[in-house]
Amino acid sequence: MLNKNSKIIIIILVAAIGLFVFLEANETEEVNWFPSYARTDKIPLGTFVSYSMIEETFGADYLKDINQPPYEFLTDNDSITGTYFFVNGTIGFDDSELKQLLNWIEKGNTLFISAKFISSNLLDTLSLDTDHMVALDNIDTQPIVELVNKNLKKETPYLYDRNISNPYFSKIDTLNTTILGVSQLYNDSLKIKDPKLNYIKKPFGKGQILLHYFPEAFGNYFMLTDTNYQYTQNLLAYINPTKKILWDNYYKSGKKFYSSPLFFLLQNRHLKWSYYILIFGTLLFVIFEGKRKQRSIPVITPLKNQTLAFTRTISGMYFEKQKHNEIVEKQNLLFLDYIRQELRIPTNILNEKTLLDIAARSNNNIDDTKRLFKIFEELNRKNNINKEELIQLHKLITEFKDKS
Repeated sequence: MLNKNSKIIIIILVAAIGLFVFLEANETEEVNWFPSYARTDKIPLGTFVSYSMIEETFGADYLKDINQPPYEFLTDNDSITGTYFFVNGTIGFDDSELKQLLNWIEKGNTLFISAKFISSNLLDTLSLDTDHMVALDNIDTQPIVELVNKNLKKETPYLYDRNISNPYFSKIDTLNTTILGVSQLYNDSLKIKDPKLNYIKKPFGKGQILLHYFPEAFGNYFMLTDTNYQYTQNLLAYINPTKKILWDNYYKSGKKFYSSPLFFLLQNRHLKWSYYILIFGTLLFVIFEGKRKQRSIPVITPLKNQTLAFTRTISGMYFEKQKHNEIVEKQNLLFLDYIRQELRIPTNILNEKTLLDIAARSNNNIDDTKRLFKIFEELNRKNNINKEELIQLHKLITEFKDKS
């Protein structure tokens, strides 16, 4: 039973935990601004809304999820056509993967990338340089964006009212590059006076590459703010609507699925604290109630094996009464039992092969083994065995066993 002090401690701890859980459960949950860009995420920078919009616009049959690296997918599906669609904070291809992609684009396909950081090897291949917009007279870095095509732009640019990094294309191949969109840092006016290139198109073989430096345009927050979804819709005007869109789920900061069984539990505030209380309660039980309540079990010393002492007593009696023949007979039986039990060799037939096996398994040579058995045979035929012969037999048996 718990004593009075233990009960008081438990009551105080439970009350403290209950108060803490109550305050935590009623605290306003912070907005998760993690840039996951995963199509299943409904957080501000998830792409649940834009993915649904693309699915409705192009049709579910034209949208295919790709959950493996581009190199593996294109190796296994080199005949597939369409637009490989990448949206994430960072898109970085290794050289072999980029080569595989470019070979696929050359056949008449499209590569679309919207990211903050794009592989330097891809930029070098396309002769592109980049830079970041910096506000010298303002600490805010909220961008305003618009498309260049008059049929796709509205009267005022679109504002993203969050401070973010804003990369842009500082150098392009003007002869082979088409400017599709521009951006600028917001400065008290929804008007772009110093446009920076953030959306370009470049032909490559029979295909084309579309690069965009504002992935937040595909985030749920931007899409659901005012009429910003129109900007995202118009970004896709340069994609062939009759071919598949291969939506990349591999290059994503957020996961499409979660392998940890505790993820769902810990994502829900109430389930999370229920889980913590369960662990804390189990710990309290172990500390206060997990002790043994019965008396300790006394240690009972097991009975000693007196076989050896008994054998020594009996053999001593035989030796004192000079019953040497009986001792030899017992020694012979014990030695044969030793061979059967320890060496695992049957002794019903003692032929040449059996003696060879006995010698091999006991680490004795065959001559010493034959000698010992010959002495047993000679002594068993004698009517009177003297003390010296008995001692010699014992010595030979001891030497034989010591080598085993």
